[in-house]
Order: sequence, then C-alpha cells, then structure tokens
Amino acid sequence: MMSKEDKIKGVITDILWMAIRYADGRHTYAPSTVRRAVKVIKEVYPDFKITEDITLIQPNEKDLFGTSSKEDYLYDLVNQNKKGE
Repeated sequence: MMSKEDKIKGVITDILWMAIRYADGRHTYAPSTVRRAVKVIKEVYPDFKITEDITLIQPNEKDLFGTSSKEDYLYDLVNQNKKGE
C-alpha cells in the first residue's frame, strides 16, 4: 500500500509538467509561481525529477526582446534532467 507521501509525490509528478506547459511563455505571475513551486519541491525532495514533456518547449527567440523576460520561459525546467549527459 502506498504511503500518503508517495501518493502526494505521485500527484506532483502527474501535474507539474502540465503546470510548466501552461505557464511557459506567459507574461504573468504564472511562470514565477511554477518556478517557486519547483524550488520548494526540490528542497523537500532533492532527487525529484520533472517528467519530460514531449512537446520540448523552447523559447521563442523573437519574444526574448522587449518587455518579456527570459524567466517567463520554463524550458530550462523541462531540460534540467539532460544537464550533464
């Protein structure tokens, strides 16, 4: 039988990729909220891996100029599992 903690970790795993996809590229509080959530998850579960999203989100280069912030794009979160490979 799964523990409550394992169930919660499963829920986090199941929905985090959707939150990242939703928030990516938005110029609202959504990207920073997701970044903050990932930071807290990593503090509690240092070995937590974000499920890779097959859409392979990438920054839209033309959107990286002007009033948009690089922090609005969350591609670094979904690509973090590939660092050092």
